[in-house]
Amino acid sequence: MNRYKNRILEIKDVSFAYHDTDVLKNISLSIDEGEFLGIIGPNGAGKSTLLRICCGILKPRQGTINLFGHSLNKLDDKSRAKYIAFVPQETHFTLNFTVEEIVTMGRYPYLQPFQRLSNEDHQTIERAFSYADILNFRTRPINSLSSGEKQRVVLARALAQEPRILVLDEPTSHLDLQHQYRIMELLRKLNQTGLTVIIVHHDLNLASLFCRQLTIMHQGQIYARGSSRELINEHTLKEIYQIEVRIIKTPDNKLPQILFKPQGGANEDNNKKTEG
Repeated sequence: MNRYKNRILEIKDVSFAYHDTDVLKNISLSIDEGEFLGIIGPNGAGKSTLLRICCGILKPRQGTINLFGHSLNKLDDKSRAKYIAFVPQETHFTLNFTVEEIVTMGRYPYLQPFQRLSNEDHQTIERAFSYADILNFRTRPINSLSSGEKQRVVLARALAQEPRILVLDEPTSHLDLQHQYRIMELLRKLNQTGLTVIIVHHDLNLASLFCRQLTIMHQGQIYARGSSRELINEHTLKEIYQIEVRIIKTPDNKLPQILFKPQGGANEDNNKKTEG
């Protein structure tokens, strides 16, 4: 295990297809301990599929995935869940469990059948509630919550697993501005404690601000990898997204942020009327 002290996830020559449609084509990606990696790219690029392969939810058609030096597909579900936790973009609950019951499920990898929760388990659950800011609706049934509230519950369940790697697919997509920021700040703080974070994000501005490294995917392959300063530029975004944008820099840390270029229309007409 010492040999893999820094490199915790190694994906090599991975391909995947749904039926006869290729989704990933010879993907190779290495992730070191303590990274905060954002995976960006247009719809259909294969981002969410790659996340599920990293977590062992999907098995590649070819290629290998090593997690902490072990073949991912040879680990049983409980062992894998102690290393890596996954927060999907949307979760549907058939049974109307309470929020507390769902967050408690994050401790199952550590429990034997019929084993009661220990004091340590309870403390971990309470920390997860606090981190995700869901203390005020812990007794409510999950299906009484909004989509954004459910997303925070699922995040809390993942944190209750105490994973070494946290993998998230669009975790802020259903959240308002306040909770988008709070979730990304939480992920940054968790990353600073040593937790490795891998996140798929469609909001390139948030990804630029919070992710220490970015990987751009395009047409089932890795297009580029680097910092936001290296990758978020007008040329790359035009090539990948087929859109004209303007890039500005934040005043404090000079990180790139994207402004759209309106091509005329109602807003422009309204501005002229206001000026008149």
